[in-house]
Amino acid sequence: MTFKHLCLALAGAALLAACSAHAPQPLPQATAAPETVRVEMAYDMRDNGLTWRQLDLIASVAAEYKARGHGPLVISYPQNAYGSDAAIGVIADARAQLFAHGLDWRAIGGGAYDAGGRPGAPIIFSFNRYRAVAPACDRSWPDLTNSRPGEAWPQFGCATATNLAVQVADPRDLLTAGTLDPSDSARRATVLERYRQGLPTAGERTAQESGTVSTAVGD
Repeated sequence: MTFKHLCLALAGAALLAACSAHAPQPLPQATAAPETVRVEMAYDMRDNGLTWRQLDLIASVAAEYKARGHGPLVISYPQNAYGSDAAIGVIADARAQLFAHGLDWRAIGGGAYDAGGRPGAPIIFSFNRYRAVAPACDRSWPDLTNSRPGEAWPQFGCATATNLAVQVADPRDLLTAGTLDPSDSARRATVLERYRQGLPTAGERTAQESGTVSTAVGD
């Protein structure tokens, strides 16, 4: 390698290092962390069916699971506890209530835990969900008038990412795309058949759904 080639190589390496030093930094991102929801439900073996308090608790568990739950919803009953046999009947009623609230039977699991002889051991509902995590925003800003080309600051985009973490319905969507609902095969077959017959495929609108501009107010 000649002296000229060596100088060119060193200059190229220096330029590459300078570009790498000023490469744009990634914008702050909202993310999510997994957590386990654990809800205890007391029961009394003398009760004849579920109480209003238990029904309200089960409805709340079902609503939260449908909104943000992932994986199975496990109902655990106490073993080695006074009245543990009665818990089996309570769980059967609870499963029926969860199904009535729109949960699939296959999404409801069962289990047991050792109560160690403790009286009044509760029934436990547990499932996984995700908690939104906002980026740590730096409130101090440097002097932006003395910036260099390609330089970036972590403050930019931090407020947007924080708002996203607060507003997202299911934080798991921050990590991966949600699943799509199954398509309506019956509707698809109806539209295709009407298309073959040369008929309109759009749904019929009523007078209340008309997009005509109202003429009730004059000039």
